Amino acid sequence: MADVIQVIDLKKQYENDGVITPVLHGLNFSIKKGEFVAIMGPSGSGKSTLMHILGFLDNITSGKYIFDGQDVSTLTDDQLSEMRGKGVGFIFQAFNLLPKTSVLDNVMLPLLYSDVPVAKRSEMAKKAIESVGLTHRMNNLSNQLSGGERQRVAIARALIREPAVIFADEPTGNLDSKSGTQVMELLQRLNIEDGHTIILVTHETYTSEHAERILRIKDGMIQSDEKVQNRRIARDGEILK
Repeated sequence: MADVIQVIDLKKQYENDGVITPVLHGLNFSIKKGEFVAIMGPSGSGKSTLMHILGFLDNITSGKYIFDGQDVSTLTDDQLSEMRGKGVGFIFQAFNLLPKTSVLDNVMLPLLYSDVPVAKRSEMAKKAIESVGLTHRMNNLSNQLSGGERQRVAIARALIREPAVIFADEPTGNLDSKSGTQVMELLQRLNIEDGHTIILVTHETYTSEHAERILRIKDGMIQSDEKVQNRRIARDGEILK
């Protein structure tokens, strides 16, 4: 499989009132299409900054970030925005759904300012909703759903534009253990059966072991990059080793 992400000597620092704060210190790694990678690290390790850079929400200070063959450091803000809209999907801990809006309309939101014809948007949203098993909830308001169902809506929304990479930022953080397992089951199915590239950001070892590879970051540097030896496989809300 070809690399969808290449990071070469990536450095990030912030400047505030003349004070420079280094955050990431020369990271090097790659992620292949179809991989499921977990990024782990304690608070302040730099994992969230790294995810923001990989998801085109922040810029690098130096080094290179190559996404799907494109050197991201050469892109304008408008080009970055376009790539963010088409190239990646996001799943957040807090779901970020509109509460008094239907599941269908929530999933269609990423298409609001796109060039996708209005007539096709509903069709694309219904397909994404079907893929997460929520067709029967399509016309419900999001505030009528359980936490696990809301996160599945968020996953459908991330899928709608068929992005090259799906970023999941602490996707089980607001869920009970059973709902969290069901969400991880869905992410694994999207990865194993449908071939989606997934990058999971988490501080929980238990959650990270659903991925096939764990990238550990500490103090802005890569501490380890290893395959998961005993990957947890979720099935029907339970874990099978």
